Amino acid sequence: MSIKREIAKEINILEQEIKILEEKRSRSQAVIIEALLSHVAPDERDVAYFRAFTEQINIKRERVQKLMAELDKIVNKKK
Repeated sequence: MSIKREIAKEINILEQEIKILEEKRSRSQAVIIEALLSHVAPDERDVAYFRAFTEQINIKRERVQKLMAELDKIVNKKK
């Protein structure tokens, strides 16, 4: 398999993983917002989940950016 296809495949997989993590994070986010609107301290587990999902999303987004830059270099090099 060519390097371009491998990179594109990995980008696609990472984007799918990010989407799943964002859905999971939104559940925690909704609970945290509800608690804040109710003037109640949010459950620490929900806050921990939110932070953990956010960290994973950020790591995967950074990887996607690096892969896209690498893909751009390959595409521009062939021109």
